Order: sequence, then C-alpha cells, then structure tokens
Amino acid sequence: MEKTLKTGKLAELAEGSRFTYGGVEWVVLDHSAGNTLCLAADVLETRAFDKKNKNNFANSSIREYLNGEFLEKLIEAGADAEAFIDMTLDLTSDDGLKEYGTDNVKIGLISCDQYRKFRDFIPDASDWWWTCTPYSVESKGYAYSVRCVYSDGTLDDGSACSGSGGVRPLCALKSEILVS
Repeated sequence: MEKTLKTGKLAELAEGSRFTYGGVEWVVLDHSAGNTLCLAADVLETRAFDKKNKNNFANSSIREYLNGEFLEKLIEAGADAEAFIDMTLDLTSDDGLKEYGTDNVKIGLISCDQYRKFRDFIPDASDWWWTCTPYSVESKGYAYSVRCVYSDGTLDDGSACSGSGGVRPLCALKSEILVS
C-alpha cells in the first residue's frame, strides 16, 4: 500500500507535529512571528561537540559543521536557503553564568531551558544528544563539560570532545514554506 505524501504550509502544523524538509524529519516546537522553531525528530549522526574539547557553542566545531556542511546538505536535498531564519541561542551555563553570551545561527542545538519548555513535544531519541548549554564556564574550571540529553529524555553532561554525542539540530524556518 502506497503512502500519500501530503504537502502544506508549515504554519498549519500544530506543535509536536512532524514534517520532512531538506531530507530531514523535524518536529514543530513553536510558532512565533512568522517563524517556526523545529528540532530534528531524532539524532541524525554522532560527532564531538568540539574537537578542542571546549564547551562554548559559539566557537565549537559542531557549530561550524551545522552552519556549513550540514546546512549545505539540507539545501542539496531541496531546502530553500532563504527559509532558514537566523535565531539567537542563549549560551547561559546550567549554573546560570552568562560568560558565553548568545550566538546567532541558522542551525543550532537546543538549550536546556528550551528543552524543558518544549519537552512535551520532543520525542525521546534513539541515542543521547548534545544541547548548546555548557555545564559551567571556563573561568570556573569547566571548559569541557556540555549538557546532553539521554535517549530516555533525562539530562546529564558529557565531555565536549566525545565523538559519540548525538547531533539533533534545531532551526527556525519561515512558517509560510511548504513541507511534506
């Protein structure tokens, strides 16, 4: 039996709905001001948060990958480059320190605060995955520890250079785009 592919505007999907765009299955987290915040429905691959074992997302190798090679893969798979809206990630550490500030990206990782806010819409994953939230900051002696989410949804932390961490990208898309 063939499945019928349905296409519609992203704005018409309820929070928690899944859709495919750029060859990736996403989950709708929130609609706001003509944009839709989306998280990959599952871990897409595993890789280190940062090859130099630093926990500041703004300077990390995972940020470089997501906004370079990964974004290009989405576009090659049919996503419109203009559909991705810059979003600001809050890089406040889990202990409340604001040393790392914020970062503006097209593709990022969810913060622990966003994870808690949208937890009802986020399905458990097949493996553990990174957030953009540092455990603490370098000036407090924690330059390497990053918060992560286990496959059952519980929060923990891991060493940024661990190559076994899951990548579950976050993006903001124009709500008017057509998705399947």
